[in-house]
Amino acid sequence: MNKDEALVDLCKAMLQDPEVTEQPNWSKIFLIGEVGSGHMGMRGYSYNNQGECLMVSPGSLEKLEQLHDVMKEENASGRGWLKCMIRISNTGDVGADFEYNDPERWSHTPENYKERIAEYAAMPV
Repeated sequence: MNKDEALVDLCKAMLQDPEVTEQPNWSKIFLIGEVGSGHMGMRGYSYNNQGECLMVSPGSLEKLEQLHDVMKEENASGRGWLKCMIRISNTGDVGADFEYNDPERWSHTPENYKERIAEYAAMPV
C-alpha cells in the first residue's frame, strides 16, 4: 500500500464513522491527527451549509496509524509526521497537509479554539 491508498482508506473510514458524520447536512470536515511516542489522537470539526460547526472525534484510529506508518516507510529519512490535517467535502474533494517539525501547528487551546473554528470554516477543502 502506498501513501495515496492509505489516505483514501483513512478518508473512507472517517466517512463511515458516525462520530465524524453525525451532523446532518454536513458540507465539510476538518480533522487534525497526531501521532507521537506513546500517543495518538484525532479530532476536528464538521461544518454544515449554514457554517454551523460541530466538534467531532473518530471512534477508531487504525487508519490514521496506517497512514502514518506507510508515509514513514516511504520517507527516505524514515521520519514520520507529527500532525496531519485532513479535509473532506461532501462532494468528495479531499485535502491533506502534514507537519513534520512544529508540534504546536493546528493546536487547539481554550484561548484559540474560536479562531480555529473560523479559520477552518473559511478554508477550502
